[in-house]
Amino acid sequence: MSDYFLSDVHLRSDRPERGQRLARFAERLKPDDRLVIVGDLCDFWMGSRESNEQLIQSPGIQALAAFRQAGGTLEILAGNHDHWLCPFYEQRLGATIASEPYSLVSNGLRLHLVHGHLLGARRKWKSFLESREFFGGFGLVPSPVARGLDAVLEAKNQRGLADDEHRHMAVYREYAARLRDQADVVVFGHVHRAIDEPGPPRLIVLGGWQHRISFLKIDAAGASFTIESGGPDKSPAASGSSTSPSPHQPSRTAT
Repeated sequence: MSDYFLSDVHLRSDRPERGQRLARFAERLKPDDRLVIVGDLCDFWMGSRESNEQLIQSPGIQALAAFRQAGGTLEILAGNHDHWLCPFYEQRLGATIASEPYSLVSNGLRLHLVHGHLLGARRKWKSFLESREFFGGFGLVPSPVARGLDAVLEAKNQRGLADDEHRHMAVYREYAARLRDQADVVVFGHVHRAIDEPGPPRLIVLGGWQHRISFLKIDAAGASFTIESGGPDKSPAASGSSTSPSPHQPSRTAT
């Protein structure tokens, strides 16, 4: 039995490789494994513009449903993109929705999990994008308008990416430091660059799945953080893989 942790898959029907990547990963899991998704399984584009019947057609969603039906344990924290999809995750995937901060013990290691968007580092204007009003409204606008708005938001995010990451990591490190006596591993999502710092406590940012696979695995041998090539992608992908078998040894991020 192993526990797996990942985040920020951002499933989208117009990015099918993400669903295929998740499906290949889920097919490795055994029926007695536990998978915890630390937010943003689906992107707001997919969540707000597709019906439940359309969502369930994603290979990634289907693979998660099959894993759960085979007996696997599936837990999901709500991220800023998929907060309003929790009823779908519960009803169609059989997932348990975990409230953050989520603390658990896995093979003797004390874990503390948060997605990270609520810790105070995000820009204030982004809170509106996470509202039910925006989520519902985005699903109603004509497709050309939605694609244009999506492109504008993506460009804006890319321009401010370095500053956003620096600001979030400062908050994450301060947050983790406060948990030194309470947790062995503090796990974050939201930031899409995979990061592993030894601590104590060990700080792990699970990283996004836009171009590759990254996940934390905990079993009787300890905690290993793995980054793999995700296979064919529409964008240049990172290649190679790296693991850090020791609970306090930083991983080497593949480039």
